[in-house]
Amino acid sequence: MPRYSGAGYSHEDGTDWLSARGLAMMAGGAALAVVASRLLPPVVAQLAGTARHAAAGRDGIDALIDDHRHIQALMSEIVQTPNDAPARRTHLLLRLKRRLAAHAMAEEDVVYPMLHDQARKEEDAKHLYGEHAEIKMHLFALEQTPKDDPHWLAVALDLKRILDGHIRQEEEIDFPALRNSMDERQTAMMSGGVAREKALIL
Repeated sequence: MPRYSGAGYSHEDGTDWLSARGLAMMAGGAALAVVASRLLPPVVAQLAGTARHAAAGRDGIDALIDDHRHIQALMSEIVQTPNDAPARRTHLLLRLKRRLAAHAMAEEDVVYPMLHDQARKEEDAKHLYGEHAEIKMHLFALEQTPKDDPHWLAVALDLKRILDGHIRQEEEIDFPALRNSMDERQTAMMSGGVAREKALIL
């Protein structure tokens, strides 16, 4: 039976139950659990995403195109909101920002580098990065502008124009070029990377 001593709990034989070493090991285990909780979801998402897309005959680009449809639907809702619906505008903007953040991370960290290096579309990759920066500036303006300000809708319409052109460029030119440049192993690597990056936010 452990008994309480001045330094902590001890066994009958005098060994410390909660020694400094034991406490350090417990703290180390807790730290490892925190790290694992941060790292495992993206890794699991990468493996699951790769397997799921392969089983369905789809790849990471299909997942990004699905995102495009959701983003365009949200933008259509946003530009149809009246000036007297600031709460609705705020809600839709938050949803758009969250969807765009995960989508942009996957493209910027996985797809555009592969487009640059693998598909040899260096200028297109740089252009797409630049449009992402422009999109983020528009999102910031929409966030800072009062949602019942008449100028808010003008910024939203401009953002919709940029997004529609950006999506058209990717789907009609750059995504097909990237697909054609990859073999099966590279496609699986890209798909897993897209799933991993999106899991960091979604």
